Amino acid sequence: MEPKDVLLLWPNVVCYIRALLGTIALGLAWFPKAPEPTAVCLVYVFSMSLDFLDGYLARRLQQQTKFGAALDVVVDVAQRGGMWIVACDLPGLIFPLLELLVFAFTHSSGNSWKDGCFADAPMLVASIMSNGFKTPCGVLTVAPPDFIS
Repeated sequence: MEPKDVLLLWPNVVCYIRALLGTIALGLAWFPKAPEPTAVCLVYVFSMSLDFLDGYLARRLQQQTKFGAALDVVVDVAQRGGMWIVACDLPGLIFPLLELLVFAFTHSSGNSWKDGCFADAPMLVASIMSNGFKTPCGVLTVAPPDFIS
């Protein structure tokens, strides 16, 4: 497959749409003097719900690529990080930076970074990372601040 073809795979197109919608949600939250929380939440939740669709399409259409996996994580981190910054101002920047640092370290071991990578990790880290963040600790870690507070 040509590198330019990877850019237009359906899961990646869905990811571009997610990035656009996430940017719109962040703009709605950041720029107006009195942001409309309902509009922000609707656009943001719809954008994040597409995260499931891009993963499903990648598996279903057998269009899983390294670029798509990285794009998915970058869009996730940018959206969550943007909401952390909106909620906490500049100190909120620490959360996406830490998440990107973890991403860099975990993906340096190749495609199988989820398989046993955290078996010897401290209990809290293992409880967050186990089952692909699908644990109470994992959900609290990756949930955006606007849904936690």
